[in-house]
Order: sequence, then structure tokens, then C-alpha cells
Amino acid sequence: MCSNNTSTPLPAIVPAARKATAAVIFLRGLGDTRPVRPVTLTMNMAVPSWFDIIGLSPDSQGDESGIKQAAEKIKALIDQEVKNGTPSNGIILGGFSQGGTLYTALTT
Repeated sequence: MCSNNTSTPLPAIVPAARKATAAVIFLRGLGDTRPVRPVTLTMNMAVPSWFDIIGLSPDSQGDESGIKQAAEKIKALIDQEVKNGTPSNGIILGGFSQGGTLYTALTT
């Protein structure tokens, strides 16, 4: 299922041709399947984003609560895959930009 409606973001899911034995969950950065929220870095314009981006310098404050909330949504997606019969050791998780941050939050 795929959606361009950012008010109700849905993951893009490609159904298996037969019973799934593995799944790939790839998390991208800013874009059309994330919740729309104000982002500090974009002068508080509402953009599709997993969490707020305060700044780009290494000492910039991070949106810890936003990252945790987004990580919980991804954990729910993983749990649904397991519930649907995909073995947990057959789930590959990856990402870039904000998705890479979520990958790190989920795997550490």
C-alpha cells in the first residue's frame, strides 16, 4: 500500500508473491511518507519529517522525544511483520538521513 497523503502516511508495502520468509524495511529521510510537522531547520515550516531537526552542527540539540516516537512506529511495523509470520531474524532494517538515525535508535 502506498500513499501520497501526508496527513495519513502509510508505508509502501510490496506484497509477497507467496508466503514471506523475509522482509526489508528501508527508512528514508525527509519525504512524502512521513508525518507532517514543523521542523526548526526549515524555519518551522511544516514538512514531512520523522522528527524535528534543530540544527546541523555536531553540538546541535537533538529531538530525542521525536526520535523515540518515530522509533516506536517502526517497532510496531516490525511487530506486525512478525505477527504476519515473518521470522524476526529474517527482517532487514536500513535507512539514510533521518531513516539512518531511526535505524541507529532501533538497533542500539
